[in-house]
Amino acid sequence: MHLFSILAKTALYASMDKYLHGLFDLANDPAAEVRKLVCAAFVQLIEVRPSVLEPHMKNAIEYMLQVNKDTDDEAALEACEFWSAYCDAQLPPEILREYFTTSNSSMLIVC
Repeated sequence: MHLFSILAKTALYASMDKYLHGLFDLANDPAAEVRKLVCAAFVQLIEVRPSVLEPHMKNAIEYMLQVNKDTDDEAALEACEFWSAYCDAQLPPEILREYFTTSNSSMLIVC
């Protein structure tokens, strides 16, 4: 069973670009449950393997800001989890700097 787990992780990491492309394709799905699951996937990625998400961080951040304002409370709440995971992953705060300007009110998140 342990060997299977290792092989499964290796296969996922080898296909990570396809996986991320699929997540971004699903990001604007009309179903709130799908948007919630996309947020959960980004949260898991940033918790487990933040380096994989770093090249796509701008798109992920902009998506999370969008979903934070989702009319579906569960999707919006899942997007809130991203910010906590971001801090826990100890990623460089400079990445968020452009979203914290006074002219960018979209960073005001109510969780």
